[in-house]
Amino acid sequence: MNYETVIGLEIHVQLKTQSKLFCGCSTRSAYERDVPPNRHICPICTGHPGVLPRPINRKAVELAVRLASAVRSSIHPESDFDRKNYFYADLPKGYQITQHGKPLAEGGFIDFILDGIDQRIDLNHMHLEEDPGKSKIEGGVWLVDMNRCGVPLVEIVTQPDLRSASEAAAFVTEFRRIVRYLGVSEGNMEMGNLRCDANVSIRPSSSDPLGVKTEIKNLNSIRFLEDAVNWEIKRQIRVLNAGGVIKQITIAWDDQVKEGQLSREKESEADYRYFREPNLIPVAISEAFIADASIDLPELPARRLRRYIREHEISPSDAVTLIDERSVADYFESVLMIYSGATKRAADWVRNHVLRALNDPENAFNQINELPVTAEYLAELLDLMDAGVISDALGPQIFQKIIETGRSPKQIIEQEGLRPPEEDDLIQIIDQVLADDPETVRRYREGNDKVLNRLIGQVMKQTRGRADAQKVRCLLIERADAL
Repeated sequence: MNYETVIGLEIHVQLKTQSKLFCGCSTRSAYERDVPPNRHICPICTGHPGVLPRPINRKAVELAVRLASAVRSSIHPESDFDRKNYFYADLPKGYQITQHGKPLAEGGFIDFILDGIDQRIDLNHMHLEEDPGKSKIEGGVWLVDMNRCGVPLVEIVTQPDLRSASEAAAFVTEFRRIVRYLGVSEGNMEMGNLRCDANVSIRPSSSDPLGVKTEIKNLNSIRFLEDAVNWEIKRQIRVLNAGGVIKQITIAWDDQVKEGQLSREKESEADYRYFREPNLIPVAISEAFIADASIDLPELPARRLRRYIREHEISPSDAVTLIDERSVADYFESVLMIYSGATKRAADWVRNHVLRALNDPENAFNQINELPVTAEYLAELLDLMDAGVISDALGPQIFQKIIETGRSPKQIIEQEGLRPPEEDDLIQIIDQVLADDPETVRRYREGNDKVLNRLIGQVMKQTRGRADAQKVRCLLIERADAL
């Protein structure tokens, strides 16, 4: 039997604040590696008896509202906090402060593109909550790190609109771009800034009721998400085809063995015994607060991608590379505002040279705002190549010189004598090359056009790469044919 897959996602995003949700402890451990365990903790976030949460972190609410506005969610003017009761080693209070009955926002949608087709996934709701700690078993000992306890989270719950593992992966990829574009989170899945739970079920057809779902917990990479969902779909199909029944369970994905491990029978809502958090007043959000939080919302990545493909005629794969990080896309657009030449040329240079420089571990920078080749310098370099002031072959060398010295392209060209030779001087060099290599000239005149590249190479060497290779080729053919 053929089955339809139904997937809903719950995505947890650590908000980029300096302090935790209900106390003043630092959130450094969420964004920096090698922070010692249990360093940024206090009696509040570790749940000591008799302590009370401080009023909610205003910055966390601002970032959550910014995200809700960007994805067109309806923000409630008032939302409550609740206690979600469960017992685990890294949850010191025995409950998590979250939003259940009246969340921050409801509805909204996220657009993305998969295989050239526009997709839209509706959101159910978005709520604020505190992060639990982290635990692991090492050497047979259960270790708990409370640094993460109380870090502010926003959880986004989708409608069950996704129909494949690849759709789920593309959705999370786009969502990660959005939170980074907005500056609400680092979105680093490896660090745990963004984690995903996938609810997976299957049914015989789209007209049948939803099947019993399995929840796959705490997926911290796009590849793990896709692998885990595909594995679970196959598992459920095997169970049903064998006459079995799908049970509502929670599994943990083990990437080492590429399979899910039973974590526990899935709790029902009643098991969590939700009730209003008595020590916190409701969160009141005014229209003015929403306006302030969303005053400078950027163009979202999916829309920017479509615009690049439509207006700039950039290929979909190249456009994805350009829009993946907002800083790179902004840099590219700054180049276009100055550069008078072809958009594709600018796009190719950003992809092939700028991104390579950013990813080079030998360079002392890794952010584009630290790159010595500013948008103005790159536009100037491209204009100089287009005007024939320097050859295309010299472009990468000058690009590297800018990185090393911080000087402008024009300064480097003048100070290092990189202007192309005058035509009379170039003809003199070409004539000398032809005279010095009569054997290659003879083979060319006998019809072997391939040997022309040898002569071009000799001329380019004589000019130290300053000559335009196409011009050299034309002059060589003209001079050799006239012999």
